Amino acid sequence: MSTFDTQNDIFAKAVAFVNQTQQPVFLTGKAGTGKTTFLKFIRENSYKKMAITAPTGVAAMNAGGTTLHALFWLPFGVFVEDYPLQWEDKDQFIYNKHRLFSTIKLTKNRRAILQELELLVIDEVSMVRVDTLDAIDVILKSVRRDMRPFGGVQVLFIGDLYQLPPVVQDREWQVLRNYYTSPFFFDAKVFKQQTPILIELKKIYRQQDNTFIDILNKIRNNETMQEDLDKLNAHYQENFVAPAGEQYITLTSHNRLADTINQEKLASLDTKLHQIKSIVKDDFSNGLFPAEENLQLRVGAQVMFIKNDVGEERRYFNGKIGTVKEINLDKHQVIVSFPNEEDDVEVKRETWENIRYSYNKGEDKIEEEVMGTFSQFPLRLAWAITIHKSQGLTFDKAIIDAGTSFAAGQVYVALSRLRGLEGLVLRSKVPSYAIRTDAQVVNFMKQMEAMGDLDPILQEAQRRYLGQILLQSFRWNTMCEELALLIEEQENKKIEGKEEALEVLKAILSKLRAQEQVANKFITQLYKMLGQAEVDYEKICERSKAAVSWFIPTFEKECLQPLEAHIEAWVIKKRAKKYIATLKSILLDFKRKFEQLKHSQTIAEALNKSSDELTAELLQWNKPKDDIVSEDDEKERDTKQISLDMFMDGMDVEEIAQKRDMVVGTIYGHLINFIGSEIEATDLISPEELESIVTVLEKNPGASATEVKTLLNNKSDYPQIRIAQKHLEIK
Repeated sequence: MSTFDTQNDIFAKAVAFVNQTQQPVFLTGKAGTGKTTFLKFIRENSYKKMAITAPTGVAAMNAGGTTLHALFWLPFGVFVEDYPLQWEDKDQFIYNKHRLFSTIKLTKNRRAILQELELLVIDEVSMVRVDTLDAIDVILKSVRRDMRPFGGVQVLFIGDLYQLPPVVQDREWQVLRNYYTSPFFFDAKVFKQQTPILIELKKIYRQQDNTFIDILNKIRNNETMQEDLDKLNAHYQENFVAPAGEQYITLTSHNRLADTINQEKLASLDTKLHQIKSIVKDDFSNGLFPAEENLQLRVGAQVMFIKNDVGEERRYFNGKIGTVKEINLDKHQVIVSFPNEEDDVEVKRETWENIRYSYNKGEDKIEEEVMGTFSQFPLRLAWAITIHKSQGLTFDKAIIDAGTSFAAGQVYVALSRLRGLEGLVLRSKVPSYAIRTDAQVVNFMKQMEAMGDLDPILQEAQRRYLGQILLQSFRWNTMCEELALLIEEQENKKIEGKEEALEVLKAILSKLRAQEQVANKFITQLYKMLGQAEVDYEKICERSKAAVSWFIPTFEKECLQPLEAHIEAWVIKKRAKKYIATLKSILLDFKRKFEQLKHSQTIAEALNKSSDELTAELLQWNKPKDDIVSEDDEKERDTKQISLDMFMDGMDVEEIAQKRDMVVGTIYGHLINFIGSEIEATDLISPEELESIVTVLEKNPGASATEVKTLLNNKSDYPQIRIAQKHLEIK
């Protein structure tokens, strides 16, 4: 489980904005201030239904999420909402709103994800192009039927605008320039509708050299003086050759230059060349590969780790440079040594997961589904690397080749990879024009920094957040729509007792709509009260109590109980399986609304508390946990029981899988649910294997199944790890 520096007040405040408000947040900070740490903390410490995204495949893989294009099914092209596209128009890369929606395929599950989404995280936002943000806004507004920015979804933007900018082709900018003042995300139309709060992490964990920090700050703000350039260029050594045993990495602007340096250095070694192929399973496209598909290594090669060690000792980190000491592919290991360190590191393959999101209605959460995996040694040749690929890494010593033309921000990215000036070598002098920062970025950041004290903004945002949840408690529209749709579908179907069924459903819908009219009137009153300059929270609390005391018994008597009775009466009828499943899905929504109504009183009371009491309440506050069981849970219970019965009859897992035409992993998943009640963990795996996995789990709390698998040297598979997790949970 990720923790954070308890002395870092800004970090804590950012967490509060994300977890306790609906306020959009732009989290930024210089290189090395902990933006990646913050993302990991939110991922592990927020109860909101979230999706983590990034503009590129590699950035998404590093963030542990998916790409923006994959989540929103965006076509690759330019988006202008009201572009006057003609049928005969040959500009196939341009999309207006109509063409966008005719291109993307919004299935029921895809709609459910976007409708249920509460928090959208966009990492490396500096690389997100302006029109991409507006396309996402248009999609969310449409799918959620909510005209607030991003359809009411809270957005957490993470990134540093002083680093890599968005990539825009000339033909794309020729279109976009007529609608936008810059390609940066902050010039999107939706950004003007609702400006996020700027929170800048300022505690620098990477650099400790105050002179170097000062120069980096001046580069960011276009305030570099000649004396700063002189300090940098004092490190110019055109023909520098790294001394033996000194591990320098060269940072260049182009892939071709980095590849040439690495291949020449590798070829100069007289040791055996090993070609190590990656292991790719299922759906994992080339564009997502986080490491080399075919890793070339020799003993003596200078390499860099591209992933943090998940072990307890944390022997290496992303960006650490070492030398290959031994390669033993029979044992699936590479030994790496480091200068000035006694212990070598035994490196095993790491596994990255390609995920997609899905909505689990039964558990009311957005889940990650693993689509495919990529396994490779977490190493790359490290005599040279591009600026682009160095983003997020830290080096002690680097040679920066600034002789080629750099994009705005690239010199800053390159320099900020270093811990201090001491480890800097310049292959060519840095000219003044090469360290420019885009003026639009500087102006935008100055405007954002003028927001002032965040404490009163946080307190007000916390109350607005609870107010929105309170309003949502009295919205009936989704229930009415689902029930009306079911009635429409049943009109043309042949089910036993159809007329009687329709009569029951129409009666419930009539009551539901009557309640909706009352609820809408109360929402209007509540909305006005919440929107006043001086909000009377005592009055809101009083009115909410009165509303809840009427809605709870009315809803239960007129809707919840009649629907439960109807299901009970119809469950025995023939050819009604699908109908009953739909009814149970609607019943699940009814039960959730019932719980929401009960919980709304707690929210109203929290609104009436002082600022300090409200903050304390929100720290403890969470969504109501209920014992609602969905129709999917009911089906799962039945199918799991079948697998258990077969297992208790003496069949092993493989036999059950064969007879039920299921994969072995699914059967293990069924049986794991009965560990501690019907069966023991040792009925499924040996006591020795169980003890081995439990030991690793206890030493690495919070580690994912993939990380545990790696720590076990891939000797145990995912089902065995899940069995041990269940055993430990019960224990």
